[in-house]
Amino acid sequence: MKGFLWVLLAGLVVGMSWVVALARGADEVALPVVDLASAGFQAVEVDEDRSHVVSAVPAVTKTAVLTAAPGAEVVYKVTLRNSGPLTETVTLTDVLPPQVALVGADRALTYNPADRALQWTGEIPPGRLDYSLTSLPDGLPYLDLAGYGLPNLCDPFTAAGGDCDDTAVTFNLGAEGYSANLYGRRYEQLRVSANGLLFLDETPDGNPHWLPMPAAPGLRLAALWQDLDLTGGGRWHAAILSGYLAGRDVFYVQWHDAPHAANPDLASRFAIALTVDQQGHEPTAGSGEIFYLYDHIAQPDALIAAGYAIGLQDSAGQRGFTYAYAGPDAPPRGAPPASGTTLRWAPHFYGTDYSLSFTYRVRVTGRIPETAVNTAATTWSDGRSEWATHYLSIRHQTYLPLVAVAGGCQ
Repeated sequence: MKGFLWVLLAGLVVGMSWVVALARGADEVALPVVDLASAGFQAVEVDEDRSHVVSAVPAVTKTAVLTAAPGAEVVYKVTLRNSGPLTETVTLTDVLPPQVALVGADRALTYNPADRALQWTGEIPPGRLDYSLTSLPDGLPYLDLAGYGLPNLCDPFTAAGGDCDDTAVTFNLGAEGYSANLYGRRYEQLRVSANGLLFLDETPDGNPHWLPMPAAPGLRLAALWQDLDLTGGGRWHAAILSGYLAGRDVFYVQWHDAPHAANPDLASRFAIALTVDQQGHEPTAGSGEIFYLYDHIAQPDALIAAGYAIGLQDSAGQRGFTYAYAGPDAPPRGAPPASGTTLRWAPHFYGTDYSLSFTYRVRVTGRIPETAVNTAATTWSDGRSEWATHYLSIRHQTYLPLVAVAGGCQ
């Protein structure tokens, strides 16, 4: 049966363009999307009380009633949230649709009747978002993607006569309709290092560091950051997996029997499963969660002597956590995980001063059956543009009649 699943899944990825630029620096790789459910894979349920967790909080939200009759007043509420590590200067612009007339607005909002635009510019302090760490008692299944028809990411480099040491590839999640939420920021592109981590910006070498490291900012998800060399052995794979976790898709990256550059007998099997969102959809429960999976570490003592790091940090190098470490930056911490261990990183928000809300009232002037559409658009000092759109259906309001009877209403 297992062989049948491999063949079936291999068929799912046949015909996908799998192009790796052979020159480093132009290393974008086409990202396969594999539907595990179609092959009979049973999605894993990961469930617990999330009452204290806020995952992938949108930077802009806009709320109001969904239906109103002509002449009715509607209250809109726009909320801006700064989940980054630094104070942001934000400009909000909300243009009223032709089907409504402004009645009143917060004093902070200015209104220009000529273009029907409400506007505000000001600062929002940073949110206190970080990741909490737990270990899943039963772990998550480690999947060897080679058995599912996916090629080794090292092959194009070695086929061209090069090596697979201190190299990296880039994946464009946005091209497949996905994005990842990490530390409250949306990413449509991620890079993966042969040395055991996901990152952006400058390619990390094989010298692991304590995380976070403010002196060297840059997003880091270090599952087992070490000096790996897959030129002569081991494999390296990545794909979007649908049906791996119940209700969530994941960006799954795997290092299989990856040997250490100084000791080929020091080989490790581990993976990162990062939950991703489909573009155009609201973030699902568990969005922004990260799982580090450890199938086997051949020589834990040798790994400690060689140096490694397990942890993560945000793009500014200000927030993060080191779970286990051996290296020059700090005293040793923890130990390499045992086989079958799954570390779970879940995003948490603390405090409320990172958000700011505005309200304004309008009177519906449109006709039935029109739809009033308007968007709260923002620009942020870090160069981002974020927005939220609301759709108001103009319809007759219907009410069930109340009939007075003895003893109450019916």
